[in-house]
Amino acid sequence: MRHQASIAVAALGQAEKPHFSFFAEMRTGAANGSLLRMSLEAARKHLERASQQLDRAATDAWEPADPASCVTNVFYAYENLIAAVAEAKNLTWTKSHYKKAELAKELAGQGILSKDFSDHLLRLNDLRKDVSYGEPGMELSDQDLEFFVAELEDTIEEVKGIVCGSEEEAGEDNG
Repeated sequence: MRHQASIAVAALGQAEKPHFSFFAEMRTGAANGSLLRMSLEAARKHLERASQQLDRAATDAWEPADPASCVTNVFYAYENLIAAVAEAKNLTWTKSHYKKAELAKELAGQGILSKDFSDHLLRLNDLRKDVSYGEPGMELSDQDLEFFVAELEDTIEEVKGIVCGSEEEAGEDNG
């Protein structure tokens, strides 16, 4: 199938671009600003979801603590924050946990995020999986849940700043 698609693209020549290329151009901003607005709306939704997960994680961090729920909510909040930054910056992302960790490393490397959260994401994912598979070990009970929550709060504030900055840039471009 891939070979047939290559032949079809080659047959189009230089004058026409294949259909999927149009969407790639839209995703990078080559088309009008409506896609950027949709990306910013998606960024806001991911940010809101991360804030809700923070609220649940904070409740779970206090006595009587629920470490499994806290770690799970912190993990998914971080994933939503990575998706929010990607959307705000009009970058492609996937739902894979490992790909989000890679993206976190790239965002830090590009100076978009102040910190590389990739190892943190992978560690939280391992803790979450231990719980999900009914094998929460001693490692989970040794975690400082309040630290996880405090660090997540700081990260949410940073991502809010990134999203707001992208919204301001979009407003300047459109206005």
